[in-house]
Amino acid sequence: LSDMASNRQRSGSQGAASNDVHYRIVVLGAAGVGKSSIISQFLYERFNSEYKETVEELHRGQYNIGGIRLTLDILDTAGHREFPAMRKLAITTSDAFVLVYAVTDMTSFDEVQKLREEIISQRGKVPIVIVGNKADINTDMPTIDTETIESIACVDWESGFVQASAKENTNIVGIFQELLRLSKFSNSLSPDLIRRRMSMPVSFSS
Repeated sequence: LSDMASNRQRSGSQGAASNDVHYRIVVLGAAGVGKSSIISQFLYERFNSEYKETVEELHRGQYNIGGIRLTLDILDTAGHREFPAMRKLAITTSDAFVLVYAVTDMTSFDEVQKLREEIISQRGKVPIVIVGNKADINTDMPTIDTETIESIACVDWESGFVQASAKENTNIVGIFQELLRLSKFSNSLSPDLIRRRMSMPVSFSS
């Protein structure tokens, strides 16, 4: 099967049937870059303009792709660094990673670089997609050059790259399509499949 499925089989998370795959994704990034909004748009087609700080929330979605029953666990994480043990556990137990920065905040890409280094040091080469969120915002503030970041992500880091807007639901599905492609899994995830409703989030907070 795919690398993704074989990894899960080794970890004991493969379903009883060979076409059941359980895959865990963690979404990381600085506070306020839109991690929760990306997940909300992808799973529930909702955008909340009010900022709410996340400690940790686990979401689950189920899909049928090419005859394979795929269960996606998507872990939404804290944007602050007060929870290093939780972040380390999330990195250790996940199959793939979405690292989010805001195109309007150059310092948020510095955090992406730190997070990537942390992932590589713990896990080695794993599927990673870099996401430049808030592409809808027009601002006079300096923004990060998209071509430069895409080159760093795709060439230097050999990762995926997607520029997106959670607010306008632009390229949100593309983030997860790219992640599945890097995982050697079918990228036939389409908006139609999202119509299958997802479970409510399970929250972990202190």
